[in-house]
Amino acid sequence: MFSLKKTAKGVADAMYPPVCVHCHTRIPLQEVWLCGDCYEKLNYIPEQRCPKCGYPTEEAECSNCWENHYVFTQAQSVFLYEGSARSMVQELKYNGFTHIADWFANQMYKLIFEDKTMENIDFVTAVPLHRVRRRERGFNQSDLIALSLADKLNKPFTDKALIRKEYTVSQTILDGKSRRKNLRDAFKVGRTDLKDKSILLIDDVFTTGTTVNEAARTLKQAGVKDVYVITACHGL
Repeated sequence: MFSLKKTAKGVADAMYPPVCVHCHTRIPLQEVWLCGDCYEKLNYIPEQRCPKCGYPTEEAECSNCWENHYVFTQAQSVFLYEGSARSMVQELKYNGFTHIADWFANQMYKLIFEDKTMENIDFVTAVPLHRVRRRERGFNQSDLIALSLADKLNKPFTDKALIRKEYTVSQTILDGKSRRKNLRDAFKVGRTDLKDKSILLIDDVFTTGTTVNEAARTLKQAGVKDVYVITACHGL
């Protein structure tokens, strides 16, 4: 079976040679996803960042937190949402390169391992898609990342903590105020054993933080003690 899979992969690579998902130059293995140059250009979130929302800042008070009134316990992101990292997210979400989810999970695991803050959680979950959008896309990219990360952390994963009850327009086309209005009451709790739990909530991109904040608000209203958020990228 292994040899058949290996042969099939070899044929596929010959017909469709692996290329960097950002600059589209040839690379040795599809699992690498980025060429050396594009990998080197990945922009990690700097150490000087807000301890609450993860926003890159050197200021003592975070303007992002002041504007958005976050209820989650803490949020962190791995990369800035630009260049190579942005291409990785888009290939995962829109072109079905689902194995990229595991690559992002590896990057998140390194961040958690180095920081230690998010280690003491009870389970891992993800920001849900509405059932219509999930059917259109075929998967929830945040679920895939969360499932892989939970396995690396040796923590249980559930996709039942939250349900997206409203089919909302894409947040990417809205400003901050419209984003908050768009997601108001968009989520509901999907399971009841949440009281006093600490949850790690996963999403792909933190832009204004509205989506993860509304999800966290719903969880907190159900009695959740702490909601820690980690995303692959932070958009500025």
